[in-house]
Amino acid sequence: MNSRVDLNLFKVFNAIYSEGNLTRASEVLHLTQPAVSHSLAKLRDAFEDPLFQRKGVLMEPTPFARSIINDVRQSLAILQSTFKQPEQFDASKEVRKFTLCLRDILESTSLPPLMRFIEKHAPEVSIISQRLPRKELESLLSSGKLDFAIDVLLPVGPEIQHELMNRDRLVVVARKGHPFLHAGLDIYTYLSLKHVLVSSRVEGPGIEDFELSRLGMKREIVLRCQHYFAACRVVAETDYLLTMPAAYAQIINKNMHNDIHELPVELPGIDVHLYWHKQVENDPANKWLRNKMLAIGGEETLL
Repeated sequence: MNSRVDLNLFKVFNAIYSEGNLTRASEVLHLTQPAVSHSLAKLRDAFEDPLFQRKGVLMEPTPFARSIINDVRQSLAILQSTFKQPEQFDASKEVRKFTLCLRDILESTSLPPLMRFIEKHAPEVSIISQRLPRKELESLLSSGKLDFAIDVLLPVGPEIQHELMNRDRLVVVARKGHPFLHAGLDIYTYLSLKHVLVSSRVEGPGIEDFELSRLGMKREIVLRCQHYFAACRVVAETDYLLTMPAAYAQIINKNMHNDIHELPVELPGIDVHLYWHKQVENDPANKWLRNKMLAIGGEETLL
């Protein structure tokens, strides 16, 4: 490879890789499509590799392109942060869009206080919340397509920063007037009754089942479903029990005829972490929102 390749060509490479299409890449870069095609031809000559193969309207990266994309993105981020002048993020005036990855439970607990703060103090800031595969979080944070992720503790590489936002606990939801819970809920009653499990996976134990098995305990699952709202509706009309995070249980059961009981066995808490990429550690806008979300997690007053 020619060591004197124009560094701007790598911006073209990253845009084509991210967009998967020459037209969209040219729009992102504010260049004409012929200019993007010309830059790609230069890169192909320099690397002696086609880099992308056309599949219909898509440009699919070659194995070599896949092998260098992370290094290219990290290098571009370092250069950008090097030349960028230190500044403050004025949330009251600046227009900025942030993309977050959140599970549905965390949307319900995190977004209301965050958006209440943004409505009052950052009127030009907008938020996109989406659910993405956990295996893609590192690459999405690295590429800048994702600003933050909020999730349980996950195994991540050294380039991904994270900090504990809060710790929740598990509680048990049962319908009001449950015939077996007049005297409260003990571990024997808990294990003798049937249960609903909420999981996005079609098989495998839930967090609570894994922890119960370590204590030599097992419960009977009669329904496995995807959402806690549906599970709480089922519990309201049956004698089944549902084990779920306490914060979300308080929100979702406000208008349902369900009682919330303490879990009759001590299990580990649920640690919720905020994730971001090392390359934006000192970015003023990223740092601003990061601090606000950590404050929400720590139940500090934002307003």
